Amino acid sequence: MKVARLLLIFGLLTLCTKTVAADPPVNHDAFTGTYFTSPTPPAAEILQIHGDGTAILTTSDQVTVGAGGLTFSDSIGSWRAIGPRQLSARFLNLNFAGTIPSATFAGTAVVDYVYQFSASFSTITVTCQGRIFAPGVNPLDPSSTPFITFDCSNLNGHPYQRVTPD
Repeated sequence: MKVARLLLIFGLLTLCTKTVAADPPVNHDAFTGTYFTSPTPPAAEILQIHGDGTAILTTSDQVTVGAGGLTFSDSIGSWRAIGPRQLSARFLNLNFAGTIPSATFAGTAVVDYVYQFSASFSTITVTCQGRIFAPGVNPLDPSSTPFITFDCSNLNGHPYQRVTPD
């Protein structure tokens, strides 16, 4: 009987520990704000993380060339905390072949990011995996096949910096 009680207590403690570790308490306000990086000068990126779980990313090179030689729109997405200083975000952007005024819609990109914040939340390091889907293909369907894949290796060694008001 004593052994059974000890095993039951140990099992409950293990379950509670795993539950707490899987969903750490997070102050979402610490993540929100505007961040800037210049990964490959003269390029630059501005990331804005909103408190409602949405975010916007704009890059200076989106009008020149991106993955697969396509140009692309601003990226708009959603984020969630996956740790005390870590976010997971999914962004969508529209891709175009050619240049204005004859540019044509070439597909939709889905880009999954992991943002790792410094202890002070003043900088962010980034990893990402992107996929571009042809027009007519549902980019949110996990079984859809992209025609281009890419990563954010251009951001290695170029952390985002928090923009603070003076």
